[in-house]
Amino acid sequence: MDTDNMTITIISSLLSGLVGVIVSSAYYRRFEHRKAKQDVLRRLVGNRMFLTDKLMTEKNRDLFVALNEIFVVYSDCPAVITALKKMHNELGQQGRLLDNLVSLIKEMCKASGVPFGKLNDNFIESPFTPKN
Repeated sequence: MDTDNMTITIISSLLSGLVGVIVSSAYYRRFEHRKAKQDVLRRLVGNRMFLTDKLMTEKNRDLFVALNEIFVVYSDCPAVITALKKMHNELGQQGRLLDNLVSLIKEMCKASGVPFGKLNDNFIESPFTPKN
C-alpha cells in the first residue's frame, strides 16, 4: 500500500509539472504574438506623419516597413486584413488615405487589445508634429 501511494504521488507530480509547462508555453506564445502586434501598431501610429505620396526615404522607411509587416503579424485577424486590403486598393484615390488609415489603426487596436474609445478620428488623423 505504501508503494502504491508513492507511485501515485510521483505520477501526479510529473503530470502536474508537464501540464504546467504546456500551459506556460501556450501562454508565452500568445503573449509574444500580442506583443508583435502591438509593436507593429506602435511603429505604424508613431510614423504615420511620413505617409505621403513621395518616395520612400530614410525618414519614412519604418512606416512602410510596418505597413508591409501587417499582413504577416495580423494574419489571424480578418478585420485587420480587410482594412489593409481596402487601404491598398484605394491608395491612389483622392481623399481616401486618411479614412483608410484610421480604419486600419482602429482594427489593429481592437486586435491588439489597445483601447481607443476615448479618442476620436481627428486625433488619430492628426499626429503630433513640430511646427517650424
